[in-house]
Amino acid sequence: MKILFAGAGALGSRFGYMLFKNNEDVTFVDTWEEHVENIKNKGLKVIIDEVDLGNYYIPIYKPEQISGKYDVIFVATKSMQLRPMLDSVKHLFHEDTKIVCILNGLGHVETLKDYVKEENILIGVTVWTSGLGGPGILKAHGTGKIELKQVKEINLDRTLSLVERFNEAGLNIKYSADTYQSIWHKAGLNCVLNSFCTLIDCNINQYGSYDKNLQLTRAVLNEVTAVGRAEGVDVKQEVIENNIKNIFPLDIAGAHYPSLYQDMKNGWLTEIDFLNGAISRLGKIHNIPTPVCDVITLMIHSKEFINNNK
Repeated sequence: MKILFAGAGALGSRFGYMLFKNNEDVTFVDTWEEHVENIKNKGLKVIIDEVDLGNYYIPIYKPEQISGKYDVIFVATKSMQLRPMLDSVKHLFHEDTKIVCILNGLGHVETLKDYVKEENILIGVTVWTSGLGGPGILKAHGTGKIELKQVKEINLDRTLSLVERFNEAGLNIKYSADTYQSIWHKAGLNCVLNSFCTLIDCNINQYGSYDKNLQLTRAVLNEVTAVGRAEGVDVKQEVIENNIKNIFPLDIAGAHYPSLYQDMKNGWLTEIDFLNGAISRLGKIHNIPTPVCDVITLMIHSKEFINNNK
């Protein structure tokens, strides 16, 4: 089985390393030239929980340099890079290539359906974390899990076999009928914390220390819940509110600055269109007003514009 990681960033590198170490046939594709060259020449340096586990020579290419056909493709990009990446690797698909997508945010299934059949889309959500210590350096902590679901549930045997095989490498995947609910619950948390921490300029603990944080949280989640239920997903607002509250302590995730905050600070474009922006877009389809998410989306885009983010 040939496995491609379309994107060898933090999570792509971590999962790719885990599968490669378990003797799977893994290849990386990435567009970051220095990252590609370092992994080619020195191998991927792997540091987990501050322990240097050595360098791993996982084949890596830029999209225009690679050929062949792959059986499974993990898309591991930023949300707004999904379509450009799929366009650059679609020549590597065969009729039954499975696409695994565990990106943050909403709306990815509609994009993926332009490239493969619905029964070949495995959509999911993860609580694994990871990071890069520079080009060619994987620096990660802890463990995690993945929830996964085949979009059109026909011929499930191959997918369930893949899940079992990937779990042998420690990916800790659970095939779950509740995956869409989990995706929306995580998106709801991100619509609150990514957006408000960026706009207020604070970490998660600082956001939680404001005595009226629940008013802000509910202003967003009221819209997320209404739109999610209109989409046919059993979104449970109280679960999202508790998930947010539970990570306020510094010893949990309170010291963390969310990814959208970090992207803004680094001068990059953000994933706002796949978070609050997606709620705004879907709200219009269902005739549900989303004034809070509308304004948040515009405010984040205005910061990108003023900062000349790329």
